[in-house]
Amino acid sequence: MAESVWAGREAAGVTKYQPAAADLVFLAGMDWSAYLPLRPDPEPAVINLIQHVRHADPASKRVYPFLSERAIRICVSPEVEEAILATGRVNGPTLTIANGVDVDALLACQQAQRVHDVYVLARKAPELGRQVTQRLASEGLSVCLHTEFTERESILEAMACARVSVLLPHATEGFYLPALEAMALSDLVVVPDCVGNRSFCADQRNCLMPGRSADELAAATLEALALVQGGRGEEFRKRALRTLDGHRLERERAEFHSLLDNLDTLW
Repeated sequence: MAESVWAGREAAGVTKYQPAAADLVFLAGMDWSAYLPLRPDPEPAVINLIQHVRHADPASKRVYPFLSERAIRICVSPEVEEAILATGRVNGPTLTIANGVDVDALLACQQAQRVHDVYVLARKAPELGRQVTQRLASEGLSVCLHTEFTERESILEAMACARVSVLLPHATEGFYLPALEAMALSDLVVVPDCVGNRSFCADQRNCLMPGRSADELAAATLEALALVQGGRGEEFRKRALRTLDGHRLERERAEFHSLLDNLDTLW
């Protein structure tokens, strides 16, 4: 959840963690470990941000046990909400506020000319990224590859400079934001299923979603380039823009503020 969703709400920094002095406690991930020993009575409203489907995995001993703690849970995607509710352990109301992006700012970063045929974002799967790049380079394509940590600005620039962006997430994600960013900046996006992108990535509609093997990814990338070169990329582009319009940061902020305005009915 972007920091800017708090815009318009008064907030003050503190130097000492005192949840008893708060009207609202906002927790994510392992924040429960610091909060529970100090949990006040009566307890203020607690909002728990759930950002990954692994919270529903009993093997994730660091986060799974906290599902039984009372809280209002915000999930970053419908897939995350579905996963945690399926555990039967969730204590308190649960809703999805899908992640948003600054669509207008992204579209303003588009490039008039594409420097590369393909951009491969492979920090989460570096060896797979190298294999895909090798296959594409053997076809005579210009490929930009990132396998190490890269500043977001450089990633966005690379997306904007490529006709096709190939994105390699982990096998499971909570919400895979680079897919939305690439939809705004590249002509077409290739990204495999990672659970947390199913609500906004539609194969053969606004992107291509091949399997996770190097051969499948390379073949889908060649297909994407052919679609762009053949004029059909514009169909994907229009649907991608409609997808982006539903994931604006303004929408995320409005839904979050609506929750804050209705805390008394939820807690």
